[in-house]
Amino acid sequence: MAEYRLYCLDKRGRIARRQDIEAVDDGAAIEFARTVEPDQDCELWSGSRKVALIPKDGAPVPPNPTA
Repeated sequence: MAEYRLYCLDKRGRIARRQDIEAVDDGAAIEFARTVEPDQDCELWSGSRKVALIPKDGAPVPPNPTA
């Protein structure tokens, strides 16, 4: 199991709360995040790696690998 941090954002894009989660892979972590926080924009991190921005009204957006 991998460890992830889910940061839920307020309307200004600032961190409103954090939840530590464990999942077998990035896909499972994203699915879990959408289940527990369906009405919030969130960022999912694994260590120092940003896994995805998970907007409340759309598909998860992976980070730009060249940024």
